[in-house]
Amino acid sequence: MTAPAGLFRTLVLDIGAPLALFYGLRGAGTGDTTALLVSAVPPAVTVVVTAWRARRADALAVAVVAGTVLGAVAALLGGGPRELLARGAWFTAPAGLWTLATLLRRQPLTYEVTRTFLVHRATIMDRLWDTDRSFRAAWRSITICWGVAALADSALRLVMAYTLPVAVVPALDTALTIVTIVVLQLPTHLLLRRSGHWHSLFGPSA
Repeated sequence: MTAPAGLFRTLVLDIGAPLALFYGLRGAGTGDTTALLVSAVPPAVTVVVTAWRARRADALAVAVVAGTVLGAVAALLGGGPRELLARGAWFTAPAGLWTLATLLRRQPLTYEVTRTFLVHRATIMDRLWDTDRSFRAAWRSITICWGVAALADSALRLVMAYTLPVAVVPALDTALTIVTIVVLQLPTHLLLRRSGHWHSLFGPSA
């Protein structure tokens, strides 16, 4: 799947569909818990289908499904809609920990993900990784930023889930996702520019 196709899928299935289902069902008179349960289906299905096509399920995919299932079980056992609203935190917390844990591997998660999307730059990325210490250090620092941000994101989602009106949290969750991704572009680009290799990956010639 190309990067634009992946972005389109994320916007439609992982962001647009859950919001449309939740607010559409709620507007039709459906209870908050039922609306949240139904709105959790598209992202979970996307993860399952992606894992099936790849013939493997990575840790982040498992975290998404586990968070959805645990939230649903907690809600159905009487916990109410707020447990479902907190499922985002159950995903971002493990995601943050996993991201930081990949610092112990030869190549951290942010490097691997970026290399997957920049297929036409994979060769130069591999060469720079093998030969340039500042390039490796930049990606490790980027990974720390993304991991810490995911943990902070998780804490904020828990606060929103248990303190704000149920009706506003799904929209705020989505806004938080977008803001977090956009804000994290700043340290990512600054660290790559400092390493001297930003143009090698994202410049006009790339």
